[in-house]
Amino acid sequence: MRFGCNFGIIGLVFIILLSNSVIAANNPFLKPGSNAPRPPVIQRPAPQPPKPIPRNPNIEFRGYYEFEGVWRVALFDKVKNQGFWLVEGEVLEGIEVESFNPDTEIIKLKGGMTLSLKDSDKTVLPVPSGQVKSSKPPIPGKPASQVKKANIPPPRRR
Repeated sequence: MRFGCNFGIIGLVFIILLSNSVIAANNPFLKPGSNAPRPPVIQRPAPQPPKPIPRNPNIEFRGYYEFEGVWRVALFDKVKNQGFWLVEGEVLEGIEVESFNPDTEIIKLKGGMTLSLKDSDKTVLPVPSGQVKSSKPPIPGKPASQVKKANIPPPRRR
C-alpha cells in the first residue's frame, strides 16, 4: 500500500510539472517568441591587464644646465618637498635619467616616463619680514603709548 501511495504522489507531481510547461506554452499574455530557448551564455576569459609602468607623478623637471660638457637636470619630488640634481645615467632614490634633449627640454627616465620642463608660475611669493612698518614716524619725545590715534574717538564725559 505504501508503494502505491508513493507512486501516486510521484505521478501527481509529474502531472503538475507537465501541465505547468503546457500552460506556459499556451499563455496568451506572453510576447511572441518569449518561450524560445535562450542561447547559452559564453563566458570569455578576462584579458590580462597591461603591466603597470612604474611612474611617480610627483616628480617634476625644474631646470637644467651644462657644465664642462655634462648636462645636469633638476628634479623635484613634491611628496618629499625635496629637489635634487642628476647627471645622465646617475641613479638616486630609484630615479635614473636615461636621456636629455636640451632642444626640446624633455628628459626620459628609466621605465619609459618622460618629463618636460615645468614653466614657472610667474608669481612673486610673499616674503615674511620680522618688522612691522608703521605708516607714520613716531613723535620724538613721547613714548608710542601716549601718541593719539586718529581713528579712536576721545572718551565721553558723564
